[in-house]
Amino acid sequence: MKVSTVKNLILVLTILCFTLLTNIGFARELLVLSGENSQNSKRWQEEVLPEYSTSASGKNLPVQIVPVKKVKRLSLLQLPEWLEKALGEGRVDEIWATPTFLFWDPKEKKEIGRIEGYTQKTKFFSQLKEAIS
Repeated sequence: MKVSTVKNLILVLTILCFTLLTNIGFARELLVLSGENSQNSKRWQEEVLPEYSTSASGKNLPVQIVPVKKVKRLSLLQLPEWLEKALGEGRVDEIWATPTFLFWDPKEKKEIGRIEGYTQKTKFFSQLKEAIS
């Protein structure tokens, strides 16, 4: 094989591998939609946040807590205005409960993945590892 053919093959394979990578690998923030009265949101902040913040994941995918209120009469979530706008524009999928963990691309200003709910620390880290690998 000619050297130029090998170089072209390597280039094509590199581009192919790059495009097959998961979008979550390009996330730059982990947005935690945290309900002000959500027990699971509070548990996540107590059980996971201190360890996450100092972990490799936390350094590569820094966390930002986004407070979410619940409109009691309607059982609806009251989201910050910027998040409502992103939802209306289709840059974020529907949010049903808290906590919801959004893998966020700040450059494109859109969700590129998520973890919904929190039950236990080990399960969260397992889901996180699966999502970003």
